[in-house]
Amino acid sequence: MAKLAVITDRALAPGFAMAGVDVYSADSAAEARRILLTLMGEPDVGVIAVYTAYLSALDAKTRRRVDQSCKPVVVAIPSGVPTEAGERRSEEIAEMIRRAIGFRIRFRQGER
Repeated sequence: MAKLAVITDRALAPGFAMAGVDVYSADSAAEARRILLTLMGEPDVGVIAVYTAYLSALDAKTRRRVDQSCKPVVVAIPSGVPTEAGERRSEEIAEMIRRAIGFRIRFRQGER
């Protein structure tokens, strides 16, 4: 069975640890990138959830590698604040699902 790994900041790490997932805390985007690249090479890791701020700070080469990865699937942990003005939570979730399974979904009006 593939494992879920979470890369987040130190403030959020305890909450994920209580949920029973493998948590890796980073103090900077550069440290998170190093952890991410290491985890991408682990054969038993199936999904890597990365704190949005760290994922957004990736250099272009690493971002391409993440975007092209089928296993593990790398998804963003939403920060709770829209990444762009006007972006709805449902759009963010739909994009994460599209990246994870390859299908675009649409929510009915009023669902978030």
